[in-house]
Amino acid sequence: MEKVADPLLNKLQLLQDLKFLIDQGSGHRLDYRRFRIFEIRLTTGVIDLVAEYQMYASKYTLTEIANLIVQKYQL
Repeated sequence: MEKVADPLLNKLQLLQDLKFLIDQGSGHRLDYRRFRIFEIRLTTGVIDLVAEYQMYASKYTLTEIANLIVQKYQL
């Protein structure tokens, strides 16, 4: 029996990968308790990962998007 890809699980995996790359790009300065499913909570505000991803997805790779977020929010 062939496995059918679940689009929701694929999107959640994508967000998880993005959070990992952001953590890596920030030099591990972000505490994982700040990471929520769809956002990162900081003392200065909230980063909506879905909105950030959607803004850049057509032009950049996931690694590039993570680096843009790290730079944009000075993480």
